[in-house]
Amino acid sequence: MEKTLHLLIMYTMLVLSLILFHKGRKQPRSLMLAFYALVEVITNGINSLTLSGGWAFFDKYAFLHFIYKPLYLLWVPLFYFYVKYSFSSAFYFKKKYLLHFVPFAAFALFFLSILILKGNNYIWENLYKQGSLLNYLNLYSIDIIVKTQYIVYNFLLIRQLLLTEKSLKSHQSTATPPPVNIKWLRFIVYGYASACLGNFLVYIVALLRLPIFFKLNVISISYFFLFFFAIFYDTITRKPFENHHKQKQTLPVTPKTKELMDKVDKLVESKKLYLEPDLSLHHIAMLLNEKEREISQAINSLQNRNFKDYINSLRIQHACELLNAKPQKPVYEIMYDSGFNTKGAFNLAFKKVTGKTPTEYRESETGN
Repeated sequence: MEKTLHLLIMYTMLVLSLILFHKGRKQPRSLMLAFYALVEVITNGINSLTLSGGWAFFDKYAFLHFIYKPLYLLWVPLFYFYVKYSFSSAFYFKKKYLLHFVPFAAFALFFLSILILKGNNYIWENLYKQGSLLNYLNLYSIDIIVKTQYIVYNFLLIRQLLLTEKSLKSHQSTATPPPVNIKWLRFIVYGYASACLGNFLVYIVALLRLPIFFKLNVISISYFFLFFFAIFYDTITRKPFENHHKQKQTLPVTPKTKELMDKVDKLVESKKLYLEPDLSLHHIAMLLNEKEREISQAINSLQNRNFKDYINSLRIQHACELLNAKPQKPVYEIMYDSGFNTKGAFNLAFKKVTGKTPTEYRESETGN
């Protein structure tokens, strides 16, 4: 059962990696996942070959039995960079990121030097000799480094996910969609963390030689296969920043666009519509007898922001005037007078525009 699952994963990932390499010519995200899949196929392929070949095969090709081990050190960093590409279309691979692959390079060079200096016979004699350096490196050191990678990289991914969620909450708008699919990012990050946790459990059970090892390992492999199949399918079939690209397709700046923006400015400021807490893009469109989409695109093109940020900037400007003119007036009253319903939204918008909280702004301006 276990070998069958390994073979199924290996051949499936091989086919999918070839598709991803073809697609990755224009999408770095796909290319990074393709590299990950190919490395995993090679790792599992050599492992399966040496195990199925038996001791006779090992006698002749002893170096193959451990040369694949350093490849495990590529798994986590490659998947990490795939997720980094999924977080932002602006991400690109820099030379400094090569440091993430130093553990792999160090072990690969060390094993290669042993092969060149000592030869195949030395490997055959010492690989399973208890207490030898090769035995220690083969059985423990790489596994420990991989488990450390699980902890460090999952921490980095979860941290970035939380920061991204926080950023999206502070830029929520009904006028423009978010640039990323946050639900899919949660699936990738937390799903991978769960896969790593399962691998940890299998590793501990193996060390303790508990009878549940076989069943737990099959469950872990099955979860791994389903999780990564979902990721491959999504990467092949869907563009992660589709909404983001649509958002960039604003109207060109033409005399008509400027005229529409002037009409919006005149209406909103002359009637002080921004002081209405429930003001919406639909309401503006109805008053001007214009299309919501064209108004939204005009604001995006000329103001370089969305409708919500445009209205909030006017509200904050009004709030600043009140804070300066009426230093004794409570901040919460100014909040309501400026078109805000909640303290959280007011403080967030105020700090986004001025870089300070309302209280800090008042103190800096009035000295009170």
